[in-house]
Amino acid sequence: MGMNIESERVERLARQLAEETGEEVTSAIQNAIEEKLARLHRSREVTEKIRQVDEILARLPPPPPGVTSDHSDLYDEWGLPK
Repeated sequence: MGMNIESERVERLARQLAEETGEEVTSAIQNAIEEKLARLHRSREVTEKIRQVDEILARLPPPPPGVTSDHSDLYDEWGLPK
């Protein structure tokens, strides 16, 4: 199946990519598209994993009173242990 690129800029970029990678224009375009799709899929997977973690965290109960994560009670005003 053929494809007609009607943008001079796109054609120029495709030729530049092919020249810089040492590939034929068709191979350079194919590899660029495959790499872009792979990045998109990885990005979606990361986004989904973050959503899943956020969902789990939202179901957790709040920490008990007096529990902190900054540990400021262990250090003085100069950052030294008490």
